Amino acid sequence: MSVPQADKEIQDLLGNKKFAQAEVLIRDKLTREPDSADGFYMLGVLHYFQGQVGPTVENLKKALSIDPRHTDAAICLSVLLNDIGKYEDAKKVFEQANHSVVHKKDGIVSGVDQKFAVKHLELGDLYFRYRRYDEAIEEYGKAALLDPTTLDIRIRRAKAYAKKGFLTRAMQELQSLKHEHDNFTPARIQLGLLHYSQGNVLDAELEWEGVLQTDPVNREAHAYLEMAKQARLKPRR
Repeated sequence: MSVPQADKEIQDLLGNKKFAQAEVLIRDKLTREPDSADGFYMLGVLHYFQGQVGPTVENLKKALSIDPRHTDAAICLSVLLNDIGKYEDAKKVFEQANHSVVHKKDGIVSGVDQKFAVKHLELGDLYFRYRRYDEAIEEYGKAALLDPTTLDIRIRRAKAYAKKGFLTRAMQELQSLKHEHDNFTPARIQLGLLHYSQGNVLDAELEWEGVLQTDPVNREAHAYLEMAKQARLKPRR
């Protein structure tokens, strides 16, 4: 049995929760290949499925010490550290393995880049939740660089800019997104909300009306236009 076939069998056993059989094959692999990052990664995954946090961390770290750019081990370890509340440790582990930003080619989004982008997005959301907007903006920026095809990342970054008080930056982000992708209605929805929050009701209405020109049944645009209409009807004090 070739090594790739053996690895696939181990993965299938883990997926089917046949842990005893999987462990036999993993131990056999590590006996044959004592410096196998994949072997220690799979051993870490085995312990993770069994709820053994300490051995999971130990084996994932061993995998990364052998291969610092082992993507799956880095992602798995950073997720686990996040889950147990060690956010800064998770960020360090993740960024040490994240070399794809440096080596990224324009216009190419690899599967590895997308995986890292998802992790940066999750970290950005975590920072945003705890009102650490500088760190959120940084993480969203990394995610957007790695995966420019996921446009919602830039909307989240604009929201973080606005929460930070950088309203001009937020406006620029959304305006750029609107002009680069004129059919991406969420950008215009959010741009309208930003205008509305600044008291620019007419500009907000223009954005939402623009959404309805391309998406006549857009519920958000209809709801926000009704909100703006009601606001204008209210008597001023």
